[in-house]
Amino acid sequence: MLDDTAYYDAIRRRDPAADGLFFIGVHTTGIYCRPICPARTPLRRNISFFASAAAAQEAGLRPCLRCRPESAPESPAWLGSMATINRALRLIDEGALVEGDIDALADRLGVTARHLRRLFDRHLGVSPIAIEQTRRVHLAKKLIHETQLPLTEIAFAAGYGSIRRFNESFATRFGQPPSALRRRQARPVEGLSVTLAYRPPLDWAGLCGRVIEAGGSADAESLRFDLPTGAPIVARRASRANSLSLDLGAVDTRDLGRAIAYAKRLLIGRLPLH
Repeated sequence: MLDDTAYYDAIRRRDPAADGLFFIGVHTTGIYCRPICPARTPLRRNISFFASAAAAQEAGLRPCLRCRPESAPESPAWLGSMATINRALRLIDEGALVEGDIDALADRLGVTARHLRRLFDRHLGVSPIAIEQTRRVHLAKKLIHETQLPLTEIAFAAGYGSIRRFNESFATRFGQPPSALRRRQARPVEGLSVTLAYRPPLDWAGLCGRVIEAGGSADAESLRFDLPTGAPIVARRASRANSLSLDLGAVDTRDLGRAIAYAKRLLIGRLPLH
């Protein structure tokens, strides 16, 4: 259950320790935000709390353009209490619902599609399709804001089957095409890198240990590891508060979603790597 009083206090403080733990739906504007959103704190009567971005989107709300919910640390609501849900979330993050449908995903998990939907509804409050739709729009929006990749490449990297579907999805959620979001950038972003947000404090020594255990290397400044495809990634502390910067220059564009998902699980996530 969401503790409304504690959560409202957290958004008034813009508490970074609450980032990603929940999202705020602002009914007067029709958007949903992170607890750290720099906008003026809405009146309590005008907001609702959601355990995940997917739940906020299912309620018909749009992601905030200022605090960018797609950049929040992972919500505990995405972490199921069962091995089946954990594995399903990992497969969805890797693009299982781009390559196949719910029936194919359920087959890989050894359950029926009906049972899988029931598990997601019971434990996460949203369907696998809702999580996949959120994954696509969040990944695409992140790549639009943080890279200079062509929009066509971003569309397919995020899992959209066509440019038309990509544009329709953004028009539905933002009331404008993807190109309008890119024009909002204050300055161009050079190279192919993205940020991963984490909830402070960051245990750098423990993080180094995890990377080394996974076959990578680490020092006081950076973390280096290979993806399952063999492509190398370098992670460093980012200039943005409570964030890590990922150098993805060696990653094939088609594998960006999988690369970010893998790095997220290794560095800041709780879902298993395999």
